[in-house]
Amino acid sequence: MINKRIITIASVFAIFAGSLMAQGSLRYGGDNAGGMRNGTAAASQLLIPQGAAYLTGGGAVATATGVGATYWNPAGVVRAASSLETTFSNRSYIADMSVMFAGAAMKSGKNAVGISIRSIDIGEIPVTTVFSPDGTGEKFSPSNFTAGLTFSRMMSSKTSMGISVNATSEGFKRVKGQALTIDAGVQYTDFLSVSGLDVGVAVRNFGRPMRYDGSGLLHKAVVLGSDRLTQFYKVEPAEFDVPMLFELGASYSIGNMLSVSGSYESNNFEQDKLKLMGAYTLPGVVTVRAGYLTDMETVTINDDKQTTTVDESEREIIDIFGGISFGGSVYLQKVLGINASIDYAYIPAEYFEGNTVFTLNVGF
Repeated sequence: MINKRIITIASVFAIFAGSLMAQGSLRYGGDNAGGMRNGTAAASQLLIPQGAAYLTGGGAVATATGVGATYWNPAGVVRAASSLETTFSNRSYIADMSVMFAGAAMKSGKNAVGISIRSIDIGEIPVTTVFSPDGTGEKFSPSNFTAGLTFSRMMSSKTSMGISVNATSEGFKRVKGQALTIDAGVQYTDFLSVSGLDVGVAVRNFGRPMRYDGSGLLHKAVVLGSDRLTQFYKVEPAEFDVPMLFELGASYSIGNMLSVSGSYESNNFEQDKLKLMGAYTLPGVVTVRAGYLTDMETVTINDDKQTTTVDESEREIIDIFGGISFGGSVYLQKVLGINASIDYAYIPAEYFEGNTVFTLNVGF
């Protein structure tokens, strides 16, 4: 029975990895041969970690449960500790932006469903033009919003699977882009019959490229060499792929107090990442956590092309959130009589002030 389960999980791993390579075939070849595509994805807000409990994500793909798992791995939603869970999170992001995440999940028997929303408050940006480089006096506010629906099921006493469908919209002024993406994942507890060893795998942001549209793409012009009067012509924008990624993680718990976990992330548009986290828990009272995030590749500039090297001193493109993060959770059930907790995380940001994240979780 164990061998069958292992074969099933291995097959899912292979299918997910194959899907990733199919969508990411241009990463090192084709028109983009020779390097990464940093900064060229649409809907890059889909890559911002949500919630505070897992810091930058070390092992989250294997251990995330309940409503918080709607972002990390939909397979974990059905592992919620309560029949109904809600969460609300706010993150102070870079450049005075803030990220909001909220969700709810309901479990019934072996099945669970969840809903989630996330948005970025970018604030107002002055309008500048070629003729008014200091601003026209107008301002605009870009919008970034994602809504998701998740289904999760326990396939056996140790295995769960899940899938999420996310609708993403982003735009500014009279131009907007929309995309439909899918997340799918598997979680397995006590892997290979090792007590306390959990593994998880997930593919996130699988979907078709995003194309922008709207009246803001219309411009008055005269066609050279024609007798037509000045009229509106539409600028046809290029398509932009969504930032699909593949994540594999594991966590090992010693009793109910100490755990160590890690994840490997392969992203079509950024360097591969290694994410680690350690946690110490006083059951029912508090948890303290420390995490570490680092790129597994170095990207340098060579003859106007990005090339990967192994020399850290030559790095030109870095993950600004790399380094050590820390945080914790305070459990409020003994005080309030309900399954509630407050999570906190501090995540460093190169060139910017560090991000602080607060999350309130309530279960019924």
